[in-house]
Amino acid sequence: MIINPPSAESLNEVALRLYFSAWSSLIGIIHDFELHFDVPGSADDDEDTWAEERKEYLEACQPELQSICTIVQQSNELALKARICEVSPYLLLLKSEPKFSTNGSDIEFSDLRTLDAVDLPGAVNTLSARPLSDEFVQTYNLFRSLRNKVAHLGSANAVFTPEDLLKKMLFQYQQLWPERMWLKEWVQAESNTRLSYFHDYSNSSPYADVFAQWPLALKFIGKSDFKRLFGVAKFQRRYLCLSCFRLGTTDWNDLRSDPVHTAFLVKGADRTCCFMCGEEVAVERSLCRQDHCKGNVICTDPEGENDGICLICGEDASGLAD
Repeated sequence: MIINPPSAESLNEVALRLYFSAWSSLIGIIHDFELHFDVPGSADDDEDTWAEERKEYLEACQPELQSICTIVQQSNELALKARICEVSPYLLLLKSEPKFSTNGSDIEFSDLRTLDAVDLPGAVNTLSARPLSDEFVQTYNLFRSLRNKVAHLGSANAVFTPEDLLKKMLFQYQQLWPERMWLKEWVQAESNTRLSYFHDYSNSSPYADVFAQWPLALKFIGKSDFKRLFGVAKFQRRYLCLSCFRLGTTDWNDLRSDPVHTAFLVKGADRTCCFMCGEEVAVERSLCRQDHCKGNVICTDPEGENDGICLICGEDASGLAD
């Protein structure tokens, strides 16, 4: 019999890990340039002081960017296979010609040939209740073509920019995992990297790793992508999620000096909701009395440690020292 068939969840787990590995690599490429040249904005700014240097840098980055493309495509393929697995993992064996044995020994599913990459979009649209858009299929085929060229010829003969790849990846996420919380999955992916060995929540944590990259990533998430990813407008005022805030604060990363706001006010309700963890907390409208803060959204948690904490600065709204 065929043993150890994959599950949709196991395939999605690997697909998401690859997706955010590629994402973090792209953010790192951008960060390294901005760190060395003290760039205040992104490559999309009207005035790029370091245009010539950026061009030369991107030329040097092309081999790495091509490798990232192959990782993105592998992530795409696993995500599509996961969608087929939601119906049945054995559908992945369509069009294969397994060799049967009369000795009755077990066959590992992973030893069998599954659907080719070129067939996956059509299989999903035929077999799954969640079809793919034409635009996604076009993007998928673009990455598949680039991956094949890199794999077989060592080069795609194409010029990539990290900004363009990031935008394509944002679109792909919305198509592949619309029901999953983007930032929550990023944190989970960081929990499965080699750096997770050091995540003691004192010196480092997956939340701290994501928060360190978040300001730069936010530059490349456009208004429409932000709305689709998080369900709120990018310009809408955001607040602290005290749970994520504490998990992301380490001995080497004091978020109090530069808080990361991942929660928003729920319309028509006296509570905030975090688009990183999904946690909701009750709030009241009153002024924060900390000298440096003009916040007016205060956590109400009468029986907990968060009562009276300002969700802008993260300190006691009464003005008393912590």
